[in-house]
Amino acid sequence: MIKNIVLDIGGVIFDDSDFNLSKLLNKDLEEIKKIAKVAYGGNFKKCLLGQMTVEQHILELQNIEVKNYNIIKYILSYENLKHSFPLMTNTIEVIQELRKRNYKIYLLSNITEASYKYICETIDMEKLFDGGLFSYEEQMVKPNKEFYEKLINKYDLIKEETIFFDDKEKNVIAANEIGIKAIQFKNVKDIYDNLDIDKGSDKNE
Repeated sequence: MIKNIVLDIGGVIFDDSDFNLSKLLNKDLEEIKKIAKVAYGGNFKKCLLGQMTVEQHILELQNIEVKNYNIIKYILSYENLKHSFPLMTNTIEVIQELRKRNYKIYLLSNITEASYKYICETIDMEKLFDGGLFSYEEQMVKPNKEFYEKLINKYDLIKEETIFFDDKEKNVIAANEIGIKAIQFKNVKDIYDNLDIDKGSDKNE
């Protein structure tokens, strides 16, 4: 029986999709994919590992005069995260419902310190979640299996009682390989379907 739900943040709780950026910036999706590849490429992984700030990454891109720098700066800048990384309110509604059903809910995310700060200003982390691990603090990223194991050990979770949702296939594969049931998240229906519950039904016993 599943008792613990582990969620990714980007693509599950906050929208980091190219589709959102395409709509936001009124640009062709293929063009946005190329821009995002630069914005989140290079040394951005150091931001996820807590080894570089996003501001330093932006400055580095300016210094090497990358194409579409102003767009990239807009996407990455803290003050614009509410637009480039907006809250997915339907997922929050599901989380609130699952908590009423007595599920324990945790986070496991590749995320920068700046994005984590923005998230804490946007939602009540303590009210919604029972804990979590974040790449910038732990200095490791998914799909590193040690990252998953660290979460399991920190919160004394039983793998057979835990399910993980992530929008990226490679992260799902890694979780499955260490014995955590993992599902690639496309929309909130995936959560309901894989917990075998109906929205609005009675609380689990």
